[in-house]
Amino acid sequence: MSRDRIVAVALEQIDRHGLAALTVREVARQLDVYPTAIYWHVPNRDALLAAVVEQTMSGVTPDLGSATWQDWLRELFVRYRKAVGQHPNVAQLVGAQLVSNANLSPLLIDRILCVLLAAGCPEDHLADMYNVVIAGMVGFVTLEFAPLPTDDSANWAAQLQERVHSIRAMEFPTLARHLPALANKAFIVRWQSGSEVPMESAFNAHVEVTIAGIERMLEAPEPANAASPRRSRGSR
Repeated sequence: MSRDRIVAVALEQIDRHGLAALTVREVARQLDVYPTAIYWHVPNRDALLAAVVEQTMSGVTPDLGSATWQDWLRELFVRYRKAVGQHPNVAQLVGAQLVSNANLSPLLIDRILCVLLAAGCPEDHLADMYNVVIAGMVGFVTLEFAPLPTDDSANWAAQLQERVHSIRAMEFPTLARHLPALANKAFIVRWQSGSEVPMESAFNAHVEVTIAGIERMLEAPEPANAASPRRSRGSR
């Protein structure tokens, strides 16, 4: 038994039964050992979850090379989505662990900073742009692969689908008019996760909008808390 084997079994349990079902005792049962044997390798459940995220994130960071910074970020976002897509029940865990997981390799951070600096990001805006990249990488995918209710999920999906299609056109005319294009393809008005109905085109749009926003900020960076320009006297 090794730490890697323990993490592999934990990830398998999360894939099969969801994050809430993972316990050290169950991992020990799967390995046919006492729970105390697990604690020789990971001190508690939180440490085990951190190790699962570390494993999921391995291989996400692209190499630095001849690609433009825009293409490097595109590859980063795509790699991350692919990694989470293979273990969708981990999606909700990653954001929190990126904040608190001291086990994560600093490689991801270092390379994002290198790419932003090479793109011309001023050092006094580096933290803001770095946060934009991390939020862009994690945020969409977390929503896309958000878990569905585990109790009677089929009935829940049927009820949600019925509610979505019963939206009253007189009360919500814009939503009702565009509902055929949104139903089960857009956040909130869907009853299947990205594991069953991938949001490919929306993800691609998200990546391009994020990169375009970074490009705009790098052209003329403004402090995040800068006051909005005053309107001219005659403007409305």
